[in-house]
Amino acid sequence: MKRSRAPDGVRLIAVGDVHGHLNYLDDLLAALVRMPAPAAKGLRDRFVFLGDYIDRGPNSAGVIDRLLALREAEAGSADGAVFLRGNHEEMMLRFLKDGDMRLGGAWIANGGDETLRSYGVTPPADPFDTTDFNRCRRDLDAALPMSHLHFLETLSLIHRDGDYIFVHAGLRPDVAVADQDAKDMMWIREAFLDSLHDFGGLVVHGHTPAPYPELHPNRICIDTGAGKGGYLTAGLFWGTEKAFLHAGPRAPL
Repeated sequence: MKRSRAPDGVRLIAVGDVHGHLNYLDDLLAALVRMPAPAAKGLRDRFVFLGDYIDRGPNSAGVIDRLLALREAEAGSADGAVFLRGNHEEMMLRFLKDGDMRLGGAWIANGGDETLRSYGVTPPADPFDTTDFNRCRRDLDAALPMSHLHFLETLSLIHRDGDYIFVHAGLRPDVAVADQDAKDMMWIREAFLDSLHDFGGLVVHGHTPAPYPELHPNRICIDTGAGKGGYLTAGLFWGTEKAFLHAGPRAPL
């Protein structure tokens, strides 16, 4: 397995699927502060968040507030922070923008109800009841801060740094990275997970939870199931080295 290299002078910090667990995110960020300062080794930190910030956990609105504060804090840095779009952000946007009852109902049933509550919106008793569905859309549209909507609308789909490629779900094998489809980057599973295809860089992704970070020759999965009773993981990459940091009551010691 080739040893992938991060950009010179940078420690990449990739954060997996938070899923509304602000407490896990805060614990993870606090743990990073307690680590030896990367500046001591001549390194600057660059955060890359892999998407699925919302749904299932109790405080999606608080998670986005925290990410906005982090983006503001990093704005003066030449490295900044990168925020990718997950399939849950995509479902929420489609609920708001398109009013697609099939997709909107699926979003509410897959943790969107908790996101609605975090904004003070009552979820529909039946997400497939037209009247209550549309009432819920109006209520969320009124409750959602413009800064949160702008954040969701401007999320990136993919980020490349050194020998690393960051994406929410994965990539389609045998398709050039530049030609990847947006839907695949947010939703793909088996075709990517079962492939040993060389994408020209080590792909770091979330989307498909696992009990522990999964290391493969062509990819690393850092979704450790924060939204499904697991914990939150960050992958740290510098030079040719890597390490993992965890937060949550079920995180490994």
